[in-house]
Amino acid sequence: MNREIPGFYYDPDKKKYFKIQANHKSTPGYQYSKDAVKRKRAEQETRQRKARLVQRSQTENIRRSTYLQHPLILAQREVGAPPTSASREHERTGLAYASQFHRNRLHEFEPWPDQYTIKHVVRNPRSGILVASGHRGGESSVSVCFPDFDQENWAYNRTMERLLFKEQYRLSSLSLSHTGYLLATMDSGPSGDSFLAPRMLPDPDEGGDYRWPPFFSHPIRIHTTSSLWCSSPSPTGDVPRFAVGTSDGLYTLEGFGSCWTLSKKSFPKDIAGGITKYRRLESSHALITSVEWLSSDVIAAGLKDSTIFLHDIRSGGSATRLQHPHAVTKLRKLDQYRIVVAGINSLQMYDIRYPPNGLQRNPNPISKHHTSTRPFLRFAGHSPELNPDFDISSELGLLASASDDRTIQLFSLRTGESVASPLTKYQYRNPITSICFESGSQSAHGPQTPGLLVCSDATVDEWNW
Repeated sequence: MNREIPGFYYDPDKKKYFKIQANHKSTPGYQYSKDAVKRKRAEQETRQRKARLVQRSQTENIRRSTYLQHPLILAQREVGAPPTSASREHERTGLAYASQFHRNRLHEFEPWPDQYTIKHVVRNPRSGILVASGHRGGESSVSVCFPDFDQENWAYNRTMERLLFKEQYRLSSLSLSHTGYLLATMDSGPSGDSFLAPRMLPDPDEGGDYRWPPFFSHPIRIHTTSSLWCSSPSPTGDVPRFAVGTSDGLYTLEGFGSCWTLSKKSFPKDIAGGITKYRRLESSHALITSVEWLSSDVIAAGLKDSTIFLHDIRSGGSATRLQHPHAVTKLRKLDQYRIVVAGINSLQMYDIRYPPNGLQRNPNPISKHHTSTRPFLRFAGHSPELNPDFDISSELGLLASASDDRTIQLFSLRTGESVASPLTKYQYRNPITSICFESGSQSAHGPQTPGLLVCSDATVDEWNW
């Protein structure tokens, strides 16, 4: 510590002593006049006093662990954390899950022939049956792999694989109902025909054996004259019900066992100025390329001409509600009002509660005069594959999309911004063909936390906590 010398001031910044001059003798602005030195010493004492108070506060006050602030601990109120909105808290939980994702190779299906690619992968949350569809040219097949119940958790091996069917058709969609029914839509057969193939998947008995229901020993085929493009299972109900998008409109398939009913739904009519205007149904752009249930009574259908209409099962009415910048390739609902729509080069969220805008009578997404609905949210930085696949998890508030560099992109469903995760840093050797979010399993042998199934080539990976 420096000595105090009468008549001098020690400057700690310059580390030198300076003579203190009387106020009337010092020049204007001189830093070491009597008044200037007095002011400097007062400021120095103030800083020292504040430093002592901060040090005393740090040593005498109890500091709460930052671990208690973690969103999964659910102790924010108890530790006095500032209040946040429910949507923000939901996003924090999803980000915490995403930061802990790790990869687990779930199963590698029997080697497919050359140029044979897995297109769809789903898993029954009750029984753990893994279902995969593959295609090569005009041939398609559907295989299942049963889990080994002798293990503590679901485990898969090739000895438990079974081929459900192989046909000279193009398999356009694969849907799994919560009732346990699997629907495959087969299109472009040898004679240009199409058919729907619903099938009940077995549940394990007490001994862990899977037995097919006796009333369903033979597969059902429901032939149609229209081309089949997509399907989606109803989220509720005791009887399985599917929405099916075709080349000539929207259908629903409902039934049980060997008794099924295929019903055609009305196509929307555009009303402008009190005059009803019918859409050109003969156009190839009018075919339905994606369907999604917003509730047990309302179906959203996306068309190749970029429009999205809603159909109400109760009233039988349909109405055009949205128009996407490009042809619709896939729909996913966040809730009964918000849906995420993918196109060739676009991924956006819409809210159907807003008034419709940007609608055209006969839209053409490849025209320079094409208009689109103002979105509720855009996902910036989205770089999809040529035929993009994506899925959303309302439980985690996340969207996962396959990118053109063979990685998975994660986005927040609240802000649309990219989310960092070990998942997004992993690069696959082959293109990603299927993405499917899963919630906690309904079986004690399955994963109890949300996860993501990713298929590349013939390998299915499971990313979870």
